[in-house]
Amino acid sequence: MKTDGVRDPGGSGGQPLLSRTITTAAACCLAVILVFGILLKPYLDSTGPTESSPLDVLRLIAAGSPARLPLDSWEPMMRAFAWLHRHPGGNVYEAIFFTEHVKFQYPLTSFLPMELMSSLGLLHLRVYALLNLVLTVATGIGMGILLVDLAKWLDLPGPSGSRSTRMKLAGLGVLATLGFFPVVKAFSIGQMQVWLNAAFVFSAILYLRDRRGAVGVLLGLSTLIKPQLSLFLLWALLRRDWRMAGGWALVVGIGTAAAAALYGVRPMLTYLDVLSFIGRHGEGYYSNQTLNGLLNRLLGNGNNAQWLGDAFAPYHPIVHAATLLSGLLFVAFGLLWRRHDRGPGGILSFTLAGVCFTVGSPVAWIHHYGILLPAFAVALLLLVRTAADDPPAAARGYALLGLAYLLTSVDAFKLVNALADTPFNLLQSYFLVGTLLLIGVLWRTGAHLRPLAELVPPAGHRPLVRNAVQRLLFSG
Repeated sequence: MKTDGVRDPGGSGGQPLLSRTITTAAACCLAVILVFGILLKPYLDSTGPTESSPLDVLRLIAAGSPARLPLDSWEPMMRAFAWLHRHPGGNVYEAIFFTEHVKFQYPLTSFLPMELMSSLGLLHLRVYALLNLVLTVATGIGMGILLVDLAKWLDLPGPSGSRSTRMKLAGLGVLATLGFFPVVKAFSIGQMQVWLNAAFVFSAILYLRDRRGAVGVLLGLSTLIKPQLSLFLLWALLRRDWRMAGGWALVVGIGTAAAAALYGVRPMLTYLDVLSFIGRHGEGYYSNQTLNGLLNRLLGNGNNAQWLGDAFAPYHPIVHAATLLSGLLFVAFGLLWRRHDRGPGGILSFTLAGVCFTVGSPVAWIHHYGILLPAFAVALLLLVRTAADDPPAAARGYALLGLAYLLTSVDAFKLVNALADTPFNLLQSYFLVGTLLLIGVLWRTGAHLRPLAELVPPAGHRPLVRNAVQRLLFSG
Protein backbone atom coordinates (compact mmCIF):
# COMPACT_ATOMS: atom_id res chain seq x y z
CA MET A 1 0.00 0.00 0.00
CA LYS A 2 1.22 3.46 -0.82
CA THR A 3 -0.30 5.99 1.53
CA ASP A 4 0.26 9.73 1.26
CA GLY A 5 2.45 10.96 4.07
CA VAL A 6 3.50 7.50 5.26
CA ARG A 7 6.87 6.11 4.31
CA ASP A 8 6.98 2.49 3.12
CA PRO A 9 8.62 0.35 5.80
CA GLY A 10 9.37 -2.37 3.31
CA GLY A 11 12.87 -1.19 2.62
CA SER A 12 15.99 -1.63 4.67
CA GLY A 13 15.19 -2.83 8.15
CA GLY A 14 11.50 -3.41 7.35
CA GLN A 15 11.62 -7.18 7.48
CA PRO A 16 13.28 -7.29 10.93
CA LEU A 17 10.68 -4.82 12.23
CA LEU A 18 7.76 -6.98 11.13
CA SER A 19 9.44 -10.15 12.40
CA ARG A 20 10.24 -8.55 15.76
CA THR A 21 6.66 -7.33 16.07
CA ILE A 22 5.22 -10.79 15.36
CA THR A 23 7.64 -12.45 17.77
CA THR A 24 7.03 -9.93 20.55
CA ALA A 25 3.25 -10.04 20.13
CA ALA A 26 3.22 -13.84 20.13
CA ALA A 27 5.42 -13.92 23.24
CA CYS A 28 3.06 -11.51 25.02
CA CYS A 29 0.00 -13.61 24.10
CA LEU A 30 1.74 -16.77 25.26
CA ALA A 31 2.78 -15.11 28.51
CA VAL A 32 -0.81 -14.03 29.17
CA ILE A 33 -2.01 -17.60 28.62
CA LEU A 34 0.69 -19.21 30.78
CA VAL A 35 0.74 -16.71 33.63
CA PHE A 36 -2.89 -15.65 33.91
CA GLY A 37 -4.64 -18.56 32.23
CA ILE A 38 -2.71 -21.35 33.95
CA LEU A 39 -0.40 -20.33 36.83
CA LEU A 40 -2.60 -17.67 38.46
CA LYS A 41 -5.97 -19.00 37.29
CA PRO A 42 -6.87 -20.65 40.64
CA TYR A 43 -6.40 -17.29 42.40
CA LEU A 44 -8.04 -15.06 39.78
CA ASP A 45 -10.71 -17.20 38.14
CA SER A 46 -14.16 -15.66 38.60
CA THR A 47 -16.18 -18.53 37.13
CA GLY A 48 -18.90 -19.73 39.41
CA PRO A 49 -20.18 -23.22 40.17
CA THR A 50 -22.52 -23.18 37.15
CA GLU A 51 -19.78 -22.32 34.68
CA SER A 52 -17.01 -24.43 33.22
CA SER A 53 -13.62 -24.01 31.67
CA PRO A 54 -13.25 -24.71 27.94
CA LEU A 55 -11.56 -28.00 28.84
CA ASP A 56 -14.56 -28.97 30.99
CA VAL A 57 -16.91 -28.20 28.09
CA LEU A 58 -14.81 -30.30 25.69
CA ARG A 59 -14.94 -33.23 28.13
CA LEU A 60 -18.73 -32.92 28.42
CA ILE A 61 -19.10 -32.83 24.63
CA ALA A 62 -16.90 -35.91 24.24
CA ALA A 63 -18.72 -37.74 27.04
CA GLY A 64 -22.12 -36.94 25.59
CA SER A 65 -23.39 -35.31 28.78
CA PRO A 66 -25.67 -32.52 27.52
CA ALA A 67 -27.47 -32.12 30.84
CA ARG A 68 -24.27 -30.71 32.37
CA LEU A 69 -23.34 -28.35 29.52
CA PRO A 70 -23.37 -24.57 30.27
CA LEU A 71 -26.57 -22.85 29.08
CA ASP A 72 -26.02 -19.09 29.22
CA SER A 73 -27.83 -18.24 25.97
CA TRP A 74 -29.54 -21.54 25.44
CA GLU A 75 -31.66 -21.74 28.61
CA PRO A 76 -33.71 -18.52 28.22
CA MET A 77 -33.95 -19.04 24.46
CA MET A 78 -35.21 -22.62 24.80
CA ARG A 79 -37.71 -21.53 27.43
CA ALA A 80 -39.06 -18.76 25.17
CA PHE A 81 -38.93 -21.02 22.10
CA ALA A 82 -40.95 -23.72 23.87
CA TRP A 83 -43.46 -21.13 25.14
CA LEU A 84 -44.03 -19.84 21.61
CA HIS A 85 -44.70 -23.30 20.29
CA ARG A 86 -47.18 -23.93 23.10
CA HIS A 87 -48.89 -20.56 22.52
CA PRO A 88 -48.94 -19.83 18.77
CA GLY A 89 -49.43 -16.12 18.18
CA GLY A 90 -48.83 -15.30 21.84
CA ASN A 91 -46.70 -12.41 23.08
CA VAL A 92 -43.59 -14.12 24.40
CA TYR A 93 -42.05 -10.94 25.80
CA GLU A 94 -45.06 -10.09 27.94
CA ALA A 95 -45.16 -13.64 29.27
CA ILE A 96 -41.47 -14.46 29.67
CA PHE A 97 -39.68 -11.13 30.13
CA PHE A 98 -42.22 -8.88 31.88
CA THR A 99 -44.30 -11.48 33.78
CA GLU A 100 -41.91 -14.35 34.57
CA HIS A 101 -38.87 -12.01 34.71
CA VAL A 102 -36.71 -14.31 32.61
CA LYS A 103 -33.92 -12.37 30.90
CA PHE A 104 -34.82 -13.36 27.37
CA GLN A 105 -33.43 -10.34 25.54
CA TYR A 106 -33.12 -11.56 21.96
CA PRO A 107 -35.32 -10.54 19.02
CA LEU A 108 -37.76 -13.07 17.60
CA THR A 109 -35.59 -13.33 14.49
CA SER A 110 -33.00 -15.11 16.67
CA PHE A 111 -35.35 -18.11 16.72
CA LEU A 112 -34.91 -18.72 12.99
CA PRO A 113 -31.68 -20.76 13.40
CA MET A 114 -33.44 -22.79 16.09
CA GLU A 115 -36.40 -23.43 13.77
CA LEU A 116 -33.95 -24.69 11.15
CA MET A 117 -32.12 -26.89 13.67
CA SER A 118 -35.46 -28.23 14.91
CA SER A 119 -36.62 -29.10 11.39
CA LEU A 120 -33.38 -31.04 10.86
CA GLY A 121 -33.64 -32.83 14.19
CA LEU A 122 -30.55 -31.02 15.51
CA LEU A 123 -32.09 -28.92 18.28
CA HIS A 124 -29.94 -30.49 20.97
CA LEU A 125 -27.50 -29.12 23.55
CA ARG A 126 -24.63 -31.28 22.36
CA VAL A 127 -25.11 -30.08 18.78
CA TYR A 128 -25.20 -26.49 20.02
CA ALA A 129 -21.97 -26.98 21.98
CA LEU A 130 -20.27 -28.62 18.99
CA LEU A 131 -21.35 -25.74 16.78
CA ASN A 132 -19.89 -23.28 19.29
CA LEU A 133 -16.64 -25.25 19.30
CA VAL A 134 -16.40 -25.20 15.50
CA LEU A 135 -17.10 -21.46 15.36
CA THR A 136 -14.56 -20.70 18.11
CA VAL A 137 -11.88 -22.54 16.14
CA ALA A 138 -13.05 -20.74 12.99
CA THR A 139 -12.64 -17.41 14.78
CA GLY A 140 -8.98 -18.23 15.48
CA ILE A 141 -8.35 -19.35 11.90
CA GLY A 142 -10.12 -16.25 10.63
CA MET A 143 -7.88 -14.01 12.73
CA GLY A 144 -4.86 -15.70 11.16
CA ILE A 145 -6.22 -15.04 7.68
CA LEU A 146 -7.07 -11.45 8.60
CA LEU A 147 -3.54 -10.70 9.84
CA VAL A 148 -2.01 -12.10 6.64
CA ASP A 149 -4.41 -10.07 4.48
CA LEU A 150 -3.81 -6.90 6.49
CA ALA A 151 -0.04 -7.27 6.17
CA LYS A 152 -0.29 -7.69 2.41
CA TRP A 153 -2.75 -4.82 2.00
CA LEU A 154 -0.48 -2.53 4.03
CA ASP A 155 2.42 -3.61 1.79
CA LEU A 156 4.41 -4.89 4.73
CA PRO A 157 7.38 -7.05 3.77
CA GLY A 158 7.09 -10.81 4.03
CA PRO A 159 3.49 -11.92 3.41
CA SER A 160 3.75 -11.70 -0.40
CA GLY A 161 7.17 -13.36 -0.59
CA SER A 162 7.80 -15.36 2.57
CA ARG A 163 5.76 -18.38 3.53
CA SER A 164 7.35 -18.42 6.98
CA THR A 165 6.19 -14.85 7.71
CA ARG A 166 2.67 -15.69 6.60
CA MET A 167 2.66 -18.75 8.82
CA LYS A 168 3.91 -16.69 11.77
CA LEU A 169 1.17 -14.11 11.25
CA ALA A 170 -1.45 -16.83 10.99
CA GLY A 171 -0.11 -18.47 14.15
CA LEU A 172 -0.23 -15.13 15.97
CA GLY A 173 -3.88 -14.73 15.00
CA VAL A 174 -4.80 -18.17 16.36
CA LEU A 175 -2.77 -17.70 19.56
CA ALA A 176 -4.22 -14.23 20.25
CA THR A 177 -7.75 -15.58 19.78
CA LEU A 178 -7.49 -18.68 21.92
CA GLY A 179 -5.90 -16.65 24.72
CA PHE A 180 -8.52 -13.89 24.54
CA PHE A 181 -10.79 -13.97 27.59
CA PRO A 182 -14.03 -12.81 25.90
CA VAL A 183 -13.75 -15.54 23.25
CA VAL A 184 -12.88 -18.22 25.81
CA LYS A 185 -15.68 -17.12 28.14
CA ALA A 186 -18.29 -17.04 25.36
CA PHE A 187 -17.49 -20.66 24.52
CA SER A 188 -17.17 -21.88 28.10
CA ILE A 189 -20.58 -20.56 29.21
CA GLY A 190 -22.46 -21.64 26.06
CA GLN A 191 -23.08 -18.20 24.56
CA MET A 192 -24.56 -17.44 21.14
CA GLN A 193 -22.04 -14.58 21.02
CA VAL A 194 -19.61 -17.20 19.68
CA TRP A 195 -21.54 -17.01 16.39
CA LEU A 196 -21.30 -13.21 16.31
CA ASN A 197 -17.56 -13.21 17.08
CA ALA A 198 -16.87 -15.50 14.14
CA ALA A 199 -19.18 -13.51 11.85
CA PHE A 200 -17.45 -10.22 12.65
CA VAL A 201 -13.95 -11.60 12.05
CA PHE A 202 -14.96 -12.96 8.64
CA SER A 203 -16.84 -9.73 7.89
CA ALA A 204 -13.54 -7.88 8.40
CA ILE A 205 -11.76 -10.29 6.04
CA LEU A 206 -14.44 -9.87 3.38
CA TYR A 207 -14.44 -6.10 3.83
CA LEU A 208 -10.70 -5.99 3.22
CA ARG A 209 -11.19 -8.09 0.09
CA ASP A 210 -13.87 -5.71 -1.18
CA ARG A 211 -16.64 -8.32 -0.99
CA ARG A 212 -19.11 -5.78 0.35
CA GLY A 213 -22.31 -7.65 -0.47
CA ALA A 214 -21.07 -10.64 1.52
CA VAL A 215 -20.11 -8.31 4.40
CA GLY A 216 -23.66 -6.99 4.43
CA VAL A 217 -25.06 -10.52 4.44
CA LEU A 218 -22.93 -11.57 7.43
CA LEU A 219 -23.77 -8.41 9.36
CA GLY A 220 -27.43 -8.84 8.47
CA LEU A 221 -27.41 -12.38 9.84
CA SER A 222 -25.74 -11.04 12.98
CA THR A 223 -28.38 -8.30 13.30
CA LEU A 224 -31.10 -10.95 13.37
CA ILE A 225 -29.53 -12.05 16.67
CA LYS A 226 -28.13 -8.76 18.00
CA PRO A 227 -30.18 -5.70 16.91
CA GLN A 228 -27.58 -3.01 17.71
CA LEU A 229 -25.55 -4.29 14.76
CA SER A 230 -28.24 -2.66 12.62
CA LEU A 231 -26.11 0.48 13.09
CA PHE A 232 -23.85 -0.92 10.39
CA LEU A 233 -26.63 -0.21 7.89
CA LEU A 234 -26.39 3.50 8.73
CA TRP A 235 -22.57 3.18 8.71
CA ALA A 236 -22.73 1.81 5.16
CA LEU A 237 -25.26 4.40 3.96
CA LEU A 238 -23.11 7.27 5.27
CA ARG A 239 -20.27 5.92 3.10
CA ARG A 240 -22.54 5.26 0.11
CA ASP A 241 -21.61 1.61 0.27
CA TRP A 242 -24.69 0.38 -1.53
CA ARG A 243 -23.49 -3.23 -1.89
CA MET A 244 -22.98 -3.63 1.84
CA ALA A 245 -26.27 -1.89 2.62
CA GLY A 246 -28.08 -4.01 0.03
CA GLY A 247 -26.72 -7.30 1.42
CA TRP A 248 -27.75 -6.26 4.93
CA ALA A 249 -31.24 -5.13 3.86
CA LEU A 250 -31.88 -8.33 1.90
CA VAL A 251 -31.07 -10.64 4.80
CA VAL A 252 -32.76 -8.57 7.49
CA GLY A 253 -35.82 -8.03 5.32
CA ILE A 254 -36.26 -11.74 4.67
CA GLY A 255 -35.54 -12.65 8.30
CA THR A 256 -37.96 -10.07 9.69
CA ALA A 257 -40.72 -11.15 7.31
CA ALA A 258 -40.19 -14.79 8.23
CA ALA A 259 -40.31 -14.04 11.97
CA ALA A 260 -43.44 -11.91 11.55
CA ALA A 261 -45.14 -14.72 9.63
CA LEU A 262 -44.18 -17.32 12.24
CA TYR A 263 -44.73 -15.37 15.46
CA GLY A 264 -46.81 -12.28 14.61
CA VAL A 265 -46.08 -8.57 14.45
CA ARG A 266 -47.28 -7.59 17.94
CA PRO A 267 -44.53 -9.46 19.84
CA MET A 268 -41.95 -7.88 17.55
CA LEU A 269 -43.23 -4.43 18.52
CA THR A 270 -43.21 -5.42 22.20
CA TYR A 271 -39.50 -6.17 21.82
CA LEU A 272 -38.99 -2.41 21.54
CA ASP A 273 -40.39 -2.12 25.08
CA VAL A 274 -37.84 -4.71 26.21
CA LEU A 275 -34.99 -2.68 24.71
CA SER A 276 -36.36 0.51 26.27
CA PHE A 277 -36.59 -1.15 29.69
CA ILE A 278 -33.00 -2.43 29.49
CA GLY A 279 -31.81 1.01 28.36
CA ARG A 280 -33.51 2.72 31.30
CA HIS A 281 -32.18 0.31 33.92
CA GLY A 282 -29.04 -1.45 32.74
CA GLU A 283 -27.02 -3.83 34.90
CA GLY A 284 -24.71 -3.32 37.84
CA TYR A 285 -23.30 -6.85 37.66
CA TYR A 286 -19.53 -6.62 37.15
CA SER A 287 -19.61 -8.39 33.79
CA ASN A 288 -21.42 -5.38 32.30
CA GLN A 289 -18.38 -3.47 31.05
CA THR A 290 -19.99 -0.23 29.94
CA LEU A 291 -20.40 3.22 31.45
CA ASN A 292 -23.85 2.10 32.59
CA GLY A 293 -22.34 -0.77 34.57
CA LEU A 294 -19.57 1.39 35.98
CA LEU A 295 -22.00 4.06 37.27
CA ASN A 296 -24.46 1.53 38.68
CA ARG A 297 -21.61 -0.03 40.65
CA LEU A 298 -20.19 3.30 41.85
CA LEU A 299 -23.63 4.38 43.04
CA GLY A 300 -24.35 1.04 44.69
CA ASN A 301 -27.35 0.67 42.40
CA GLY A 302 -28.37 -2.96 42.05
CA ASN A 303 -26.41 -6.18 42.28
CA ASN A 304 -22.69 -6.11 41.71
CA ALA A 305 -20.68 -9.28 42.28
CA GLN A 306 -23.62 -11.69 42.20
CA TRP A 307 -25.62 -12.54 39.09
CA LEU A 308 -29.40 -12.18 39.34
CA GLY A 309 -31.31 -13.87 36.56
CA ASP A 310 -34.63 -12.16 37.29
CA ALA A 311 -33.77 -8.53 38.07
CA PHE A 312 -32.10 -5.46 36.58
CA ALA A 313 -30.62 -2.46 38.33
CA PRO A 314 -33.22 -0.06 39.78
CA TYR A 315 -33.92 3.03 37.67
CA HIS A 316 -31.51 5.87 38.43
CA PRO A 317 -31.85 9.18 36.53
CA ILE A 318 -28.11 9.94 36.56
CA VAL A 319 -27.24 6.52 35.22
CA HIS A 320 -29.96 6.75 32.58
CA ALA A 321 -28.87 10.19 31.38
CA ALA A 322 -25.18 9.25 31.30
CA THR A 323 -26.01 6.01 29.44
CA LEU A 324 -27.94 7.90 26.76
CA LEU A 325 -25.28 10.58 26.34
CA SER A 326 -22.33 8.18 26.22
CA GLY A 327 -24.22 5.89 23.85
CA LEU A 328 -24.88 8.75 21.46
CA LEU A 329 -21.22 9.83 21.57
CA PHE A 330 -19.84 6.35 20.95
CA VAL A 331 -22.30 5.66 18.15
CA ALA A 332 -21.63 9.03 16.49
CA PHE A 333 -17.88 8.45 16.65
CA GLY A 334 -18.23 4.96 15.22
CA LEU A 335 -20.45 6.20 12.40
CA LEU A 336 -18.52 9.29 11.40
CA TRP A 337 -14.82 8.60 12.01
CA ARG A 338 -12.90 8.42 8.70
CA ARG A 339 -16.12 8.12 6.73
CA HIS A 340 -14.39 9.43 3.62
CA ASP A 341 -12.04 6.43 3.37
CA ARG A 342 -12.83 4.36 0.32
CA GLY A 343 -12.24 0.76 -0.63
CA PRO A 344 -10.44 -1.55 1.82
CA GLY A 345 -9.08 1.56 3.57
CA GLY A 346 -12.37 1.70 5.45
CA ILE A 347 -11.24 -1.31 7.49
CA LEU A 348 -9.99 1.14 10.16
CA SER A 349 -13.38 2.70 10.76
CA PHE A 350 -15.18 -0.63 10.19
CA THR A 351 -13.40 -2.38 13.04
CA LEU A 352 -13.56 0.65 15.33
CA ALA A 353 -17.30 0.97 14.66
CA GLY A 354 -17.82 -2.57 15.90
CA VAL A 355 -16.08 -1.66 19.15
CA CYS A 356 -17.98 1.64 19.57
CA PHE A 357 -21.39 0.09 18.89
CA THR A 358 -20.67 -2.48 21.61
CA VAL A 359 -19.21 -0.26 24.32
CA GLY A 360 -21.91 2.36 23.69
CA SER A 361 -24.69 -0.10 24.60
CA PRO A 362 -26.36 0.05 28.02
CA VAL A 363 -25.38 -3.57 28.62
CA ALA A 364 -22.34 -5.25 27.09
CA TRP A 365 -21.13 -8.37 28.84
CA ILE A 366 -17.48 -9.44 28.75
CA HIS A 367 -18.17 -12.12 26.14
CA HIS A 368 -19.66 -9.49 23.81
CA TYR A 369 -16.18 -8.03 23.39
CA GLY A 370 -14.89 -10.85 21.21
CA ILE A 371 -15.41 -8.34 18.39
CA LEU A 372 -12.33 -6.44 19.66
CA LEU A 373 -9.99 -8.90 17.95
CA PRO A 374 -10.09 -7.44 14.40
CA ALA A 375 -9.49 -3.96 15.86
CA PHE A 376 -6.41 -5.27 17.69
CA ALA A 377 -5.12 -6.74 14.43
CA VAL A 378 -5.62 -3.49 12.51
CA ALA A 379 -4.00 -1.39 15.25
CA LEU A 380 -0.96 -3.69 15.53
CA LEU A 381 -0.11 -3.73 11.83
CA LEU A 382 -0.84 -0.02 11.41
CA LEU A 383 1.78 0.61 14.08
CA VAL A 384 4.25 -1.47 12.06
CA ARG A 385 3.30 0.53 8.97
CA THR A 386 3.94 3.89 10.62
CA ALA A 387 6.91 2.96 12.84
CA ALA A 388 9.51 4.06 10.27
CA ASP A 389 8.24 7.66 10.39
CA ASP A 390 7.98 8.10 14.17
CA PRO A 391 9.64 5.34 16.23
CA PRO A 392 8.94 6.95 19.66
CA ALA A 393 5.24 7.35 18.88
CA ALA A 394 5.10 3.78 17.60
CA ALA A 395 6.79 2.55 20.78
CA ARG A 396 4.15 4.30 22.89
CA GLY A 397 1.45 2.84 20.68
CA TYR A 398 2.84 -0.68 21.10
CA ALA A 399 2.94 -0.25 24.88
CA LEU A 400 -0.64 1.03 25.08
CA LEU A 401 -1.89 -1.65 22.70
CA GLY A 402 -0.18 -4.34 24.77
CA LEU A 403 -1.76 -2.95 27.94
CA ALA A 404 -5.17 -2.87 26.25
CA TYR A 405 -4.80 -6.52 25.23
CA LEU A 406 -3.70 -7.49 28.74
CA LEU A 407 -6.65 -5.73 30.39
CA THR A 408 -9.16 -7.36 28.01
CA SER A 409 -7.54 -10.82 28.08
CA VAL A 410 -7.23 -11.44 31.80
CA ASP A 411 -9.92 -12.69 34.16
CA ALA A 412 -8.93 -10.89 37.36
CA PHE A 413 -12.49 -10.25 38.52
CA LYS A 414 -12.26 -12.55 41.53
CA LEU A 415 -9.58 -10.21 42.87
CA VAL A 416 -11.29 -6.88 42.12
CA ASN A 417 -14.74 -8.15 43.12
CA ALA A 418 -13.48 -8.08 46.72
CA LEU A 419 -13.82 -4.29 46.35
CA ALA A 420 -17.45 -4.50 45.20
CA ASP A 421 -18.87 -2.76 48.28
CA THR A 422 -16.23 -0.01 48.43
CA PRO A 423 -15.60 3.17 46.42
CA PHE A 424 -12.68 1.30 44.82
CA ASN A 425 -15.10 -0.87 42.85
CA LEU A 426 -14.04 1.39 39.99
CA LEU A 427 -11.35 -1.26 39.47
CA GLN A 428 -14.06 -3.71 38.44
CA SER A 429 -14.20 -1.76 35.19
CA TYR A 430 -10.60 -2.50 34.21
CA PHE A 431 -11.90 -4.32 31.13
CA LEU A 432 -13.73 -1.17 30.01
CA VAL A 433 -10.48 0.80 30.45
CA GLY A 434 -8.70 -1.68 28.16
CA THR A 435 -11.39 -1.23 25.52
CA LEU A 436 -11.09 2.57 25.68
CA LEU A 437 -7.30 2.26 25.34
CA LEU A 438 -7.78 0.22 22.17
CA ILE A 439 -10.09 2.89 20.74
CA GLY A 440 -7.49 5.51 21.60
CA VAL A 441 -4.66 3.61 19.89
CA LEU A 442 -6.72 3.10 16.74
CA TRP A 443 -7.75 6.75 16.67
CA ARG A 444 -4.24 8.04 17.32
CA THR A 445 -2.63 5.74 14.77
CA GLY A 446 -5.28 6.49 12.18
CA ALA A 447 -4.75 10.23 12.73
CA HIS A 448 -1.31 9.89 11.12
CA LEU A 449 -2.86 8.67 7.88
CA ARG A 450 -4.67 10.74 5.30
CA PRO A 451 -7.92 9.36 3.81
CA LEU A 452 -7.00 6.05 2.21
CA ALA A 453 -7.50 5.76 -1.53
CA GLU A 454 -9.22 2.76 -3.07
CA LEU A 455 -6.85 -0.16 -3.34
CA VAL A 456 -6.83 -3.53 -5.02
CA PRO A 457 -8.14 -6.13 -2.56
CA PRO A 458 -5.28 -8.30 -1.30
CA ALA A 459 -6.81 -11.61 -2.31
CA GLY A 460 -8.46 -10.80 -5.60
CA HIS A 461 -11.77 -12.58 -6.06
CA ARG A 462 -10.76 -16.16 -5.42
CA PRO A 463 -12.67 -18.16 -2.80
CA LEU A 464 -11.82 -17.14 0.74
CA VAL A 465 -10.62 -20.41 2.27
CA ARG A 466 -8.96 -21.83 -0.86
CA ASN A 467 -7.02 -18.62 -1.41
CA ALA A 468 -5.88 -18.49 2.21
CA VAL A 469 -4.62 -22.08 2.11
CA GLN A 470 -2.80 -21.49 -1.15
CA ARG A 471 -1.08 -18.34 0.10
CA LEU A 472 -0.15 -19.81 3.48
CA LEU A 473 1.12 -23.18 2.31
CA PHE A 474 1.97 -23.24 -1.35
CA SER A 475 3.24 -19.81 -2.33
CA GLY A 476 6.97 -19.43 -2.77
